[in-house]
Formats: sequence, structure tokens, C-alpha cells
Amino acid sequence: MALSKSIQTEYQVPATYWNIGWVQEDFKNKSVEVLVYGYASKEARDADAQHMHSIRFGLQGDQYVAGQDRAALYATLKQQADFTDATDV
Repeated sequence: MALSKSIQTEYQVPATYWNIGWVQEDFKNKSVEVLVYGYASKEARDADAQHMHSIRFGLQGDQYVAGQDRAALYATLKQQADFTDATDV
């Protein structure tokens, strides 16, 4: 699973394919941090190309749900400002 959304990178080339690359959950403090990697395309990701950009987001307090799987994290990601109009791929 991944998301499709064109976001301009510092290389002046948009990243269009986004996947969750890293998750860190703090059960005691009820928070989770997620790092999403952006690639030029799905083909670039499938070819093990280096990601072009990354976006980190965190959930705490009422937004936090313990033990979310990746599908649930992608759904939550689509509620974040940068990804509100992203589509599943």
C-alpha cells in the first residue's frame, strides 16, 4: 500500500509515490511518529531508488490510537494537511 500525491521537492522535481518507511510508537506517552518517503514514481520505488523527500508526522493525545497497522496509518496520513487529497495506490 502507498499513496499517490504530487508534492514538489527541493530538487524541483515532484515526488508522486509515498510510502511509510518508519514508525515509532511510545505507548507510555501515547504518541506515534511516522516518516513517509516520497519517490518520483512507483517504478522508482520498485527499483530501490533513493527517496527524494520525506515528511514526518506525529499523533498524540486524542489523535493517538495504540497499535495501528499500516493500513490504518495510511488512512490517518490522508487526514494530514499535506495528504488530504492523496489517493491509495
